[in-house]
Amino acid sequence: MYDPLSQDISELGADLASGATTSLQLVEAYLARIAAHDKKGAAINAMTWLCDDAAAQARQLDQERANGLVRGPLHGVPIVVKDNIDLAGLPTTAGSALLREHRPARDASVVRRLRQAGAIVLGKTNMSEFACSNGRYGYGSLAGLTLNPYNRARNAAGSSSGSGAAVAAGFAAAALGTDTFGSVRAPACVAGLAGLRPTLGLIPVDGILPLSLSFDTVGPLARRVRDVALLLRSMACAVPGGERGEYLDALDAGALRGQRIGVVADFPGEDEEVQAIVGQSLDRLRDLGAVLVDLRVPAPATALHPILLAPLADAEWPGQLDEYLKKSLGAAPLTMAQLVDAATAWSAACPTHDVNPRTLAGMRRALEAARQQTAVERARAQATLAGFRAALMQRMRQEDVTALVFPTLSCPASPRYDQPDPSYVEHPGNPYAALYVASAAGLPEISVPAGRARAGVPVGLSFMGAPHDEARLLGLAYAFEQSVGARLEPVLEDAGASGAAGGVRTGGLQV
Repeated sequence: MYDPLSQDISELGADLASGATTSLQLVEAYLARIAAHDKKGAAINAMTWLCDDAAAQARQLDQERANGLVRGPLHGVPIVVKDNIDLAGLPTTAGSALLREHRPARDASVVRRLRQAGAIVLGKTNMSEFACSNGRYGYGSLAGLTLNPYNRARNAAGSSSGSGAAVAAGFAAAALGTDTFGSVRAPACVAGLAGLRPTLGLIPVDGILPLSLSFDTVGPLARRVRDVALLLRSMACAVPGGERGEYLDALDAGALRGQRIGVVADFPGEDEEVQAIVGQSLDRLRDLGAVLVDLRVPAPATALHPILLAPLADAEWPGQLDEYLKKSLGAAPLTMAQLVDAATAWSAACPTHDVNPRTLAGMRRALEAARQQTAVERARAQATLAGFRAALMQRMRQEDVTALVFPTLSCPASPRYDQPDPSYVEHPGNPYAALYVASAAGLPEISVPAGRARAGVPVGLSFMGAPHDEARLLGLAYAFEQSVGARLEPVLEDAGASGAAGGVRTGGLQV
């Protein structure tokens, strides 16, 4: 059987074009890998649902290729999507058993775009329930806990944990995640992938179960920066001032030469291993011709989540979620209030697969915030957020920097919530704090692998750019990636630490 494990999208496309493989063979190979290591073997537990028409999708695309019709570089390439992104015919659960009967009427817009480009959707990935990790990174009451393929004693980050783990484990060529406060970038970091949070508004978010539309976006996760560019070209809406083809044109190994890059002093990394890897990465950037400039992010840089992001998200969440749920074709709860009641009953009946108590408390808090926050207060919060965005862009202009750089997470992947790991070194502070800057400012940010910690888990470096400057940002990340060298794949062949229980489901039926 053809082995696509370490192949990037361009390599798969070349093999499809040459006849070395077919889309059907790719689907079969990925499904075999899932069968061997998702619930069995390494028990990564990255998948929640499989599409029962994946083989039919592949046959159609193989026939099109045979007839001389190739839609583009994604033609016949299998991908997976996070389980808060709508796929017609499958539930959208957001990792929650409470929504196992929630069925959308159609695909999300971003999925339709990728299907039109020829991508094959294999299935849906596990995630932190309702996109809220709250200390249980990658856990949901539907399928349990997703594990990190590089070290199954460590977490796969959140909330797009299943998407990151699935690509790292070789279950698909690429994945879609969603990112509100770091949920594409963090899983990419700990899974050794390239993961992009695009400029807010660049990717359509209709058909996405919301957390907060002031911050929500969809982003790709893949093995290579080039793969991210290929996916983004098909995912994006109209690009102000440019063409989507520029994403590929910008991929130049010399792209860092002469570029002024701001090194964010607010987020140097808390862990000594991360600090060492970042130091080596900065030296590499200098060697590649970049001019590095120390820079601080405007206040409240290190307290963005409690001061700006969380209060606004809490007030938005109930109404936006209710609006989304009312379109359901199934028998799932239709409001957040109903979800809270259902979660309480479910957790009492199924304590081994309970709804994260902190997430449940957060839903109650959000319902209260939505009731109490007035329109004037919400407008004031949005104005404060806009002020931060303007101040950050002004700082970047003053320092004349093309992009900002910092460790994606300030510490290596932490232990899974259900098992201690004595080898992990605890540090104060929030390791996700740097990720809140792009979320608050609506800016694009890409995480790329920079090295590995002693525990075997990857460490990522983030590049953040100006609004709609994805092409330049991809070029910078590509140049750095090319200098780092070949990506190391995780080893899954020994069963090792097993994961939490939960079944892969095909066409809505557990198998």
